[in-house]
Amino acid sequence: MRRIEDADAARVLALMAKLPLWAGFADEDLELLLRTGAVSLCLFDAGETVVEEGNYEKTFFVLLDGAVRALRGGKRVAAMDAPGTVFGEMSFILGKGRTATVVADVPSRCLAVDMGYVDFLPSPEREDFLIRIFRRLAEVVTARLGSANARKAAILTAIRQRRDALRAHVAAEREAITALRRELDGLDTADDEEVLRQLLDRKF
Repeated sequence: MRRIEDADAARVLALMAKLPLWAGFADEDLELLLRTGAVSLCLFDAGETVVEEGNYEKTFFVLLDGAVRALRGGKRVAAMDAPGTVFGEMSFILGKGRTATVVADVPSRCLAVDMGYVDFLPSPEREDFLIRIFRRLAEVVTARLGSANARKAAILTAIRQRRDALRAHVAAEREAITALRRELDGLDTADDEEVLRQLLDRKF
């Protein structure tokens, strides 16, 4: 990860203001987050690990451009390339290790949000920031669950349809095999076989 230390503050603030995560935050709020180091602009190279499963950190990320993938136990569980996508927040929310590893598929720019810096803000700003950020993250998680549940429903529907189609196909094949067996049983070739045997055995 490369922190872009010389990033133009006005440009970073403009990026933040466009993201749903900061909806409802005033410009001075965003400036405070940036000034205290709670938010920074980062660049990840292709193949670089952004977060690692099992690590406990208070930092989460907002994808600005590029593409990343989430791996759990080495198996891919999600691919993310939409600007504004939030990831890595579960460790902060749950207060435990990362639930997945996230790797950059291509060079990717992200905003890193280090909630550890928010802890050092004076009251009541600290409590106010935490409440608002938690609310926004709750919306992010709710939307993700809704999307995942919709996908689950679509997958279950597809499985059911394919299973029904398979049952219908198997039933049709069984009927076809039964019909062929009936036809086979109805073919009485004993006499013809005897005639053929005598013709072949006859000496001319």
